[in-house]
Amino acid sequence: MSDKRKAALESQLDGRQIKAALMCVEREFAAEEDRLTFDTLAEEIGVSRKTLHQWRTQKRAFIDYVNYLADDFLSADRAKVYRQLMRAIDGSQPSIKAIDLFFRRFGLITQQVAVETKDAGSARSNDELAAEIDELDGLLAEEK
Repeated sequence: MSDKRKAALESQLDGRQIKAALMCVEREFAAEEDRLTFDTLAEEIGVSRKTLHQWRTQKRAFIDYVNYLADDFLSADRAKVYRQLMRAIDGSQPSIKAIDLFFRRFGLITQQVAVETKDAGSARSNDELAAEIDELDGLLAEEK
């Protein structure tokens, strides 16, 4: 996401919401034992837990900003992810899933779907279609 997008999101939030978004992302990346409760976060930000919950679940700009920050945090670990992917490929029993992911990541495999239709017969003339419609109309009339 560009700095322009970040600025656009931040312009829709106040200072408390920007701080809350950062704290929510840090909370998610923290080790379980170090993770702050939402009550604690709300208190540090100066809002109620209910307000924080509403921002996190209902305010689109807040949600998008949190996702932006999370992506930014994760991008710093991309090299670690690639290293693990290569370990899965280079191991004594290479992972087919890892190889597939590698090829897809670099656009070397694309999913293509081909749909073939088979002609149900030769093209019918208008007279043949009219005759079939008349036959179907007759069947419908008999059922009444």
